[in-house]
Amino acid sequence: MNRKGYILCIDDEQSVLDTLREQLMAYFSETHEVITASSGEEALEFIHTVNGEGEVIELIITDQVMPGLKGDEFLKEAHKLLPDTMKILLTGQAGLDSAIKAINYGGLNRYYEKPWNIEVMAKDISDLIHKFRQNLENQYLLNNLEKRIQELEGKV
Repeated sequence: MNRKGYILCIDDEQSVLDTLREQLMAYFSETHEVITASSGEEALEFIHTVNGEGEVIELIITDQVMPGLKGDEFLKEAHKLLPDTMKILLTGQAGLDSAIKAINYGGLNRYYEKPWNIEVMAKDISDLIHKFRQNLENQYLLNNLEKRIQELEGKV
């Protein structure tokens, strides 16, 4: 992939966003832009902008407890727009109900409690990004195969 992908981080605490961004940049700055948002609403605006530009958000990390849209509610909305994007819920208040909602309706891939271990998280993020890119490549190959089948059948 020639262009950098996006990692989108959402938390209402600026210090958490700053720390997370700094840590993620240390691991992923060569391949990704790390973007931060202080609310689910702000993050949804960014998603709409990026989608309109044809760019790719590969990973979303969101806090659960925020004013306005809670993390699981945000993930539900984000999943409608970005069903293939990998999603992580990060929270200081363990809540099994919100994690279950995020899994069932928001396509949640991982769940971490604050404070997180960046070495563990970075390994998981690397694996999730690899999975995202494999899925994207598989979809591309499948689309080409379907097109070729139609050509061979004389439908195109």
